[in-house]
Amino acid sequence: MIISIIKLLLASVVLISMLYYFFSLFCTMRFLRQKPSGGNYLPPVTVLKPLNGLEDGIYENLLSHLKQDYPSYQVIFGVNHDNDPVAPVVERLIKEFPEKDIKFVVSGEAIGPNLKVCNLNNMYAKARNEVIVINDSDTKVGPNYLRRIVSELKDPGVGGATCVYKVRNPFGLASAVETFFVNCDFLPSALVAHTLGMNFAFGATVAIKRKVLEEIDGFSPLADYIAEDYQMGQRMINAGYKLNISNYVVLTEMQKCRFWDQILHLLRWVSTIRVCRPKGYFLRTFTMGTPFSIVLLIVSSFSGFSVVLFFSHLFARYFTALVINVKYLEEKSSLGHFVLLPLFDLVIFTVWCWGLFVNEVTWRGNTFDLHEGGCVTRK
Repeated sequence: MIISIIKLLLASVVLISMLYYFFSLFCTMRFLRQKPSGGNYLPPVTVLKPLNGLEDGIYENLLSHLKQDYPSYQVIFGVNHDNDPVAPVVERLIKEFPEKDIKFVVSGEAIGPNLKVCNLNNMYAKARNEVIVINDSDTKVGPNYLRRIVSELKDPGVGGATCVYKVRNPFGLASAVETFFVNCDFLPSALVAHTLGMNFAFGATVAIKRKVLEEIDGFSPLADYIAEDYQMGQRMINAGYKLNISNYVVLTEMQKCRFWDQILHLLRWVSTIRVCRPKGYFLRTFTMGTPFSIVLLIVSSFSGFSVVLFFSHLFARYFTALVINVKYLEEKSSLGHFVLLPLFDLVIFTVWCWGLFVNEVTWRGNTFDLHEGGCVTRK
């Protein structure tokens, strides 16, 4: 009797996962097929780029923000200390583009444990425009990026805008787990949430009207949180403003590192998601069907039904992941690794379950204790 109940539960989870895969494909297709918003709303913009150390592709990433087809914008780069190795890259860009409105802020002033927020707060003192755009240092954008993102703010009831992102993996197998997680799991799940009426801000881009940022008390309240992008979006919504998601997809450049470092980075990431949205995190576990389909095979002693369900699930997983990654994200750098997708799913599921019990993370060389809601204290 107990075994029969276990089989029924496992089969139900696998079927739910298959339905979820196709629903996430539908949400992704529907969203990315939308026509871009018009670009006739062009207020002056300040782009804040918090930096910390050298990263693969950093020069090209920063350069892409200086080649925007936009009438008036300021770019502010910031670091927390004057011996940061990225400083020569910024100084090179300032020399190469003397006609651009570029500022470089070096300040160690801290307002909380989140040093990225401290950096943003220090840069914000030099911002002079009515729209603030924030994005991570590993993002690379096209020349129409600012037009597409800022156009989302045209409506007076809209306080800010964000966008999803994809990962390009030029380094091979060791980096493939995170690539598949972002492109085939995280991005589709974000668009499922959007379809269901739930919007969140993502660090790849947060654009916010200056008056709205001031209304939510600026960056200071965010310095005690590890996911400042999520917090900013929620505070904006709680203040009565709408948060739009642009269908511009930002490219995030994968950083070369060892497999274990990728796992720890992914663990920090999923643990952050858990403390911010614990209910959603728990429910999301049951949309990861690969391990459940394998366990069903074993428990059912490879019965005909379990074998059919296993291969049906495998087809659904491969089909939806390939369509999203290749057709809609136009990412082919990891195609050679798709044969290992079930293995990656098992690794991601293991890390996801591991994240249920993690209350301490290491970020940029600092160790933090995680608390309810995403607050952190530095150890």
